[in-house]
Amino acid sequence: MGEGNVIRYFPGNNTPDGYYSFFNHILPWKKARRIIIIKGGPGVGKSTMIRKITKELTQRGLDIELLHCTADSNSLDGLIVKDYNIAVVDGTAPHIIDPKFPGCVDEIINFGEFWDETGLQKNKEQIFVLQEKVSQLYKRVYKYLKTSRLIFDDLEDIYSGVVDFRLAETKTDDILYTVFKDVERNNKISFQRHMFASGITPEGPINFLDSLFNDINRRFIISGYPGTGKSTLLQRVMDQAISKGLNVDVFHCSMNPEKIEHIIIKEINVGFITSIKPHLLSNIRKDDETIDMNSVLNISKLNNLETFIEYNNSISWELFNMAIKTLQNVKKTRNELETIYASKMNFGVTDKVREQILSKIIKYIY
Repeated sequence: MGEGNVIRYFPGNNTPDGYYSFFNHILPWKKARRIIIIKGGPGVGKSTMIRKITKELTQRGLDIELLHCTADSNSLDGLIVKDYNIAVVDGTAPHIIDPKFPGCVDEIINFGEFWDETGLQKNKEQIFVLQEKVSQLYKRVYKYLKTSRLIFDDLEDIYSGVVDFRLAETKTDDILYTVFKDVERNNKISFQRHMFASGITPEGPINFLDSLFNDINRRFIISGYPGTGKSTLLQRVMDQAISKGLNVDVFHCSMNPEKIEHIIIKEINVGFITSIKPHLLSNIRKDDETIDMNSVLNISKLNNLETFIEYNNSISWELFNMAIKTLQNVKKTRNELETIYASKMNFGVTDKVREQILSKIIKYIY
């Protein structure tokens, strides 16, 4: 038996509007066989447990989806054994998850039962100070991102003001016809999963595009300036897929979660990837089909706007990078909190809990 595959994405993200969560959109709750929700503070071993369970399951040949954390892109917020609709997720803040169907679908395991409360109480004042510092730093992160987006919105306005919308609509219609002309409608209701392929993290902007789209046969690579209609094109692709009864994996924009950046339609093995800074696809293939949305611009109308474009780009990215630097301070402070909690944990007990969870998962599968 070969080792199972692992794909990675972010179920939540740091955005200009604060932390934005899609945790309730990654697995159809009513179809789930089991959802195990882990509660507990920082440094109690949730991510380590998820990583170890993943290793055990992939060694058994099972394909796993790993949910990465934007507070630390190397940390894990959950795993999904998707073929069996089984999930283990971190349900603590900021992505609070509570049971919807206790007992029959989901259950809570509280790691807070395995720490030394007396020891933690001795560190109460330090914990209060560190938690407050984390909270204040996050507020600053979101202000930087919000201001960055405001300036980026002006860039969108500049470019959208010189778009030939008739040409853009024709281009979109041609793409939709190419993809869906031979696709018959399924007699089922489409299901859409929503998530992020890229995250704003202390390590910088991190994306998992290469692994997410590695097994997709037909790939459309989209490029273009802001405001040229990339998200509008993807919205229409999604709408068409839904009308055909196809399931869709929808990946949203970190800087504007209402916008779509990437799409996978596995039933027809088609993917759309927006490859622009800061999330560039690195493994471009010879048979990838490119969609350059700059082709719908009337470039001559930009002649007197270069100064605004250059300035807006500079300021927007400067603010974005300040948000990243502030997230690095958040991570440093959280590491101090994790050290306190980890020193008061009984990891011998949590190891046994991990074995019990793994045993449950295997029981549900086999």
